[in-house]
Amino acid sequence: MSLLRHRGMPLLLLLVLLVAGCTPETPPPSQSGSRQSDAGTARAELGDLRTVDPCTLADPATLQGLGQTENAGTVSLDYCLLHVKPNDGSLVQLAIGELADTVPNQQGSPVVQRGSLRIVQDAPLPGHCTRQILFADNIAMQVSADLLVGDPAAGLCAIAQAGADAAVDALEQHRVGHRAYAANSLALVDPCTLLDSAAVQQIPGLEEAQPQPTPAGHQCMWGAPEADSPRVQFLHTAGDPPKVLHGAAVEESIADRRTVLSIVGGDPKVPLCSAETGRLPFGDPAAGQVEVAMLVVAVPGMTGIDACEYARGLAGQVWPHLPTSAP
Repeated sequence: MSLLRHRGMPLLLLLVLLVAGCTPETPPPSQSGSRQSDAGTARAELGDLRTVDPCTLADPATLQGLGQTENAGTVSLDYCLLHVKPNDGSLVQLAIGELADTVPNQQGSPVVQRGSLRIVQDAPLPGHCTRQILFADNIAMQVSADLLVGDPAAGLCAIAQAGADAAVDALEQHRVGHRAYAANSLALVDPCTLLDSAAVQQIPGLEEAQPQPTPAGHQCMWGAPEADSPRVQFLHTAGDPPKVLHGAAVEESIADRRTVLSIVGGDPKVPLCSAETGRLPFGDPAAGQVEVAMLVVAVPGMTGIDACEYARGLAGQVWPHLPTSAP
C-alpha cells in the first residue's frame, strides 16, 4: 500500500525485471496459439492498467458475510477502500486492487492456485494482513486488511482472504470495469516522466537515485521504501481537495498552483513531508472530489521542516509540467 493521504508508511516492493527468452518452438504471430504467452498476465486479465476501476473488483455486497461493509470513498486511483465492521465491534480498512511488481517468494508464504492466478498468503503483522494475487507476468494485486479499531488478533487475514477471493471471482467472471478519463487526466500520465531525476538527486542520500515506476503508472519512487531510507514518492491520486489539517501544515502558492505542504502526522520531528495540489474534478461532481498530484519526501536524520523545504523545491520543479486544465 502506498503512503497516501489517509494511510501509513508505503509497503512498496522493489522492481525486478523478468526477461523471457524466445525459443525456436515459439509460433509465429499469425498462428492461433500466439497469444498463449499472454494468458494470465495483468494486462490480459485487466486490460489498460492505467484506467482500471478497482472498486469493480470489490463489491461490498459480496463481502457482507464479514460484517457490515461499505465503500469508504475514493482516496486513490490504484485501489478501492472499504470499511468492514465485524460483529466483534472492530473496524477494519480493506484495500483491494493496488498493483506492484513482485519479488520472489523468499519467505515461503503459502500459495493457493486459482486457475491461472495464484494467491500468496503473506504472514500477518500486528494489525495488518495482506494477500497478493499473482498474475503470470509476476505483477501482484495487493489486498490488505488494516485494523483501525479493536483487537489486533481479530480475523484480519480472513477479511484479507475474502477480499482476495472476491477480486479473483471478478477477474474470472470478466467483471473488471474501467474509468473514462479525460485526455488531460493525471491518470494517463506516468509521474516518472514529469519529475527530473536530477532535481531528486540534490537530496542527501539520493545522489544516484533512479525512478521506479509502478505497473499502473500512477506512482513513481526514488530511493528505497524502508522507513529509515531517504526517498521521494510522486503520486497521481484522487480524493477530497487538499486541506490544511493541522498546525504543521500550510497552504501556499507554488508555480501559481494552490499547494498544501504538510509534515506527515503533524509532528515537526518526523522527517516526512507531503506537497499536494488539486486538478480536474474526479468522479461524481456532487462529491466534490478532484485529481491530486502529490509529492512525499522523506529525509531520515533531519526534521519535517527540512523535508518540506525539499518538497517545496520539487513541487516548484514539477507543477509547471502537469497537464494543462484544458484538453
